[in-house]
Amino acid sequence: MNQPKVLVIQDISASCQISMNVALPILSSLNNSTSILPTALLSTHTGSGFEDYTFLDLTSEMERILDHWRQLGVSFDGVLIGYLGSHAQMNIVKRVIREFATDNAIIVLDPVMGDHGKLYPGFDEKYVQQMRELCQLSTVVIPNMTEAAYLTQTPYHKGPHTKQEIELVIQKMLEWNRQQVVLTGVMPSEQEIGAASGSVHDEQVKTAFSRIYPGHFDGTGDLFSSVVAGLLFQKATLEAATETAVAYVEKVIQRTVASKSDPKYGVQFETDLLYLIEKAAQLRNE
Repeated sequence: MNQPKVLVIQDISASCQISMNVALPILSSLNNSTSILPTALLSTHTGSGFEDYTFLDLTSEMERILDHWRQLGVSFDGVLIGYLGSHAQMNIVKRVIREFATDNAIIVLDPVMGDHGKLYPGFDEKYVQQMRELCQLSTVVIPNMTEAAYLTQTPYHKGPHTKQEIELVIQKMLEWNRQQVVLTGVMPSEQEIGAASGSVHDEQVKTAFSRIYPGHFDGTGDLFSSVVAGLLFQKATLEAATETAVAYVEKVIQRTVASKSDPKYGVQFETDLLYLIEKAAQLRNE
């Protein structure tokens, strides 16, 4: 079985199960040959519970890496794009898509910009506009409700969300992406959360939900995007990839809660990798 060659572009948090630390094992377990283009090196993630973290911007090194890859003739069948810390890095990603993606490459964009109705510190409207441009170059875009609101210039609603509301957001996202969208953080009720997917080729919006667990679980967004991307690189359908990602994230949260580990360091995702491997094999045989 040939492995697709895929590239992950996002930051590395040295001591947390988040970003690159979860993307690589997820993609590898799904039988993808992985390369990395790190955007930054941090001692921890920047969320609640951590102060005085270190941060090393890797923009200049990213350019040098690409220059070397160009000499080697490197190319990729898939690209997963996560956290980008600057306008310069947005332009570097455009270069990756232009120069290193194969003709039929699947480009999966997680437009990391904000949550809970607000942009993260350091991001502005110019950054949002550049992200819209990156959406146009991507095969699949995976925004949360906040990011979708900024990208589509529509009001943010924390939920619960109606079917009509979700369909409208996806429709507006598809005006930028023109291919496929997976909307995360969708809440049909106070007890459920999940994702909705849509495509320009299919008018029907598909949904997948799980129960809501008390607390905040850092890294689950990275897990979700990695599972969706990893399965799409293996030619799974968007609906199957989304359903599998929702189910896997719920398993991981359940296990993390049961283990009573500190969720600020991320979630216990490794134990259930076998579920992903078995699910991927099942999807290949369908």
